[in-house]
Amino acid sequence: MSKECIVVVTVSDAFYGILRHHGVKAVFGNPGSNELPFLTGLPGRRRHRDGGRFAQATGTIGFANLHAAAGTGNSMGCLTNTQASHTPVVVMAGQQTRRYVPAGALLTNVDPIKLTEPLVKWAGEPLRPQDGPALVSKGLMLADSAPRGVVYLSVPLDDWPEPADDHAQAFLLQRAVDGSPVVTPQTVETLVSALNGASKPALVLGPGADTEEGFQAAVALAERARLPVWVAPSAPHCPFPTRHRCHQGLLPTAAGELAKILAQYDTVVCFGAPVFRYHAPSTEDFLQPGTTVYAVTDDPDEATRAPFGRMFVGDASDALVRVSDAVAESDRPWPTPLTITEADTSGPHFTAEAIPRRHRPRHPRRQHRLLA
Repeated sequence: MSKECIVVVTVSDAFYGILRHHGVKAVFGNPGSNELPFLTGLPGRRRHRDGGRFAQATGTIGFANLHAAAGTGNSMGCLTNTQASHTPVVVMAGQQTRRYVPAGALLTNVDPIKLTEPLVKWAGEPLRPQDGPALVSKGLMLADSAPRGVVYLSVPLDDWPEPADDHAQAFLLQRAVDGSPVVTPQTVETLVSALNGASKPALVLGPGADTEEGFQAAVALAERARLPVWVAPSAPHCPFPTRHRCHQGLLPTAAGELAKILAQYDTVVCFGAPVFRYHAPSTEDFLQPGTTVYAVTDDPDEATRAPFGRMFVGDASDALVRVSDAVAESDRPWPTPLTITEADTSGPHFTAEAIPRRHRPRHPRRQHRLLA
């Protein structure tokens, strides 16, 4: 008699399945010993550059595999920018074995739920090995839900070879979260009326409007209403073509200097930007009299912490499209184009050999490709 071969689906297998189900195309990171069991059996490896930029460029969720407490600590600077730019990223770090955690063994990830606060939307660690796939499923959907951002997951290194919960896995592979908050028709009417009734309006754009639809709608709105377009301060990328005749440049990070620029306009409408992400110290007022600011963001925290303005919570790109379609065509003069100074290329050209070795990376990081 032939014995039937029983295939045991492990936590590791189930985890990979969840990643593929949610469209994760690559795993980025610089893992250590606690994370090696996760990489066992993960197909395909090659060098990479930056997980957050990969997520922004591809429109998918970034997935970073970092070493436990020390590796996560080294990533906190990057997490600050990733959180501020609403880039969807799941950061997973290894934990010591479950037996060793209570003893505080070397490389124990102490208080992993609190470790990355306040830079993540959510953090978790499975109570039992079989909970890992469910938690990464939750994390992936949270990271990609408005407002998009970073989540953190700590997984004990001895969980991966454990048998998975087959019944739970079947349900996890059917789950999805659909829906994005949108502003009401009344909000669109308010924004359109504000632009149509303004004598000197302006448009400010941030990363929340930098989608394919938002980019095109911003250009259409600027051209239709002949709006000067500014990019919000400290933006992680540019949501408007810099060579366009309406482009005015990047707003400064000092409150007073920014207020002086906005004082040129009676109405300023912002899409997808915190109002505003200041940096340089200033004791001057945030806004000068005579300027009214409206803004659309999908982040309630951004909306409620703004020191001025009428804020609307909803998808900035969607609002841009709807406002662009409804605003009246203007015959006001075109904005004065921004003068862009050509780069000075007369200087010396350095070769790789001329760069000191201490400035070169010693250890190339890795990108682990998930195959279907």
